[in-house]
Amino acid sequence: MKKEEYLKKLKFQLIDLPAEDLSQIEDFYEELIYDGMDQGYTEEEILARFESPEEVAKKIRAEYGGIVVYTAKAKSQEQQKQGYESSAELIHTVKVETENLRIRVRTVEEGPVRVYFKPREGQDLVTFEEKDGVFSFRHQMKSSPLHLNWLNLFLDFNILVLELPMNFSGALWLKTTNGSIKIAGLVDLAKGEVFSNNGKIHIENSQVSELQIKTSNAKIELQNLVGKSLEASAGNGLISVKESRFPEKLSLITQNGAVTGRNLISDQITLQTCNGLVGATIIGNQNDYNINSTTRNGFNNLDNVYDSTRHKSLTARTHNGRIQIEFTM
Repeated sequence: MKKEEYLKKLKFQLIDLPAEDLSQIEDFYEELIYDGMDQGYTEEEILARFESPEEVAKKIRAEYGGIVVYTAKAKSQEQQKQGYESSAELIHTVKVETENLRIRVRTVEEGPVRVYFKPREGQDLVTFEEKDGVFSFRHQMKSSPLHLNWLNLFLDFNILVLELPMNFSGALWLKTTNGSIKIAGLVDLAKGEVFSNNGKIHIENSQVSELQIKTSNAKIELQNLVGKSLEASAGNGLISVKESRFPEKLSLITQNGAVTGRNLISDQITLQTCNGLVGATIIGNQNDYNINSTTRNGFNNLDNVYDSTRHKSLTARTHNGRIQIEFTM
């Protein structure tokens, strides 16, 4: 069975769900398939290990409408049974830490900070606190399996959704293990710190003044971002940044994988890997940059140059790979 056929059958089983929810479910399973392919599995191998569309639909229906909503603070015991109601206290910092869960961040026009997640009895431990403007949510597994299969982590729809009001302009701190993080739609974040072990990080269409990203054994994909400074590092995975502007600093560093960029804007740029391509297009005048570029085994289209009158810098380094960087006005 191919991906298109599997998703078509799954959507048919859930045809009565709201269109927005159906679209999110389709995106979720499509991304799961792509993540598996990134791990070296073929499309057919991944789908062969999935449960049937009918069985997956049954599980989704069992979860649908039962997601627990955690917001800022409970106002009464009765409301606690349904989750937490919003408090009037201003939230300036949001911290979310999870184990073996995917994190999705989305924005809404207005409202409190919310976490959507349904703990499984006997498996998940959730701690929550709001204090002095800091919203803290932590998820732990009560017992750790001896062997974690990446596919099994997601078949039961293990996902945590963090919902932020569009006008949230504070600090966001996210960390997960064995899960990916996806963020979209942030418009005025002061600071973002995003960490993942063994999971892809994808951020798009957002404005974050200071952004720090770190993952191990997975990709970092960034698109249409604006801010002052960006530092992204991946232990073993490619880094891709497109259509992004960070005037003060833009640093992309990995060990084993390509570092690529398209239409980047920054005065201080670092693109570095050990085994892979370094390739980018930079919006600007090459004559404004001091350039330090090295590769041991590969083509390099840059000439090193230092001029004290130049106040911008570009560092491009790899050991076993090509350096191909173009400037465009």
